[in-house]
Amino acid sequence: MRRYRNGRLAAVLSGGYAALVALLGVVSVVILLTVQDPILLTGVALVVVTFPLGPLVWWAWDAAGQPVLLIVVLTAVGLLQAYLLWRLTRGRALEAGR
Repeated sequence: MRRYRNGRLAAVLSGGYAALVALLGVVSVVILLTVQDPILLTGVALVVVTFPLGPLVWWAWDAAGQPVLLIVVLTAVGLLQAYLLWRLTRGRALEAGR
């Protein structure tokens, strides 16, 4: 496995972000499926946390009767952003001798 200049820091940052997004997504889906009249503050938090792509998905969403699918898409967008965060923050690969 290749080592990167900021590999550990990048893994901690992106892993923490991915865990937060996954937690908000799971809690939002559980609330939507179990509460009869949900006030979904976790969904709003998910949109805020997944900025800049989350609000774009929210704005472009047109399936009014599918809130669970919206939460799943927002969670997937957040996990994509976590991967991109890792790729951008890890830095260059270190040489084999270092």
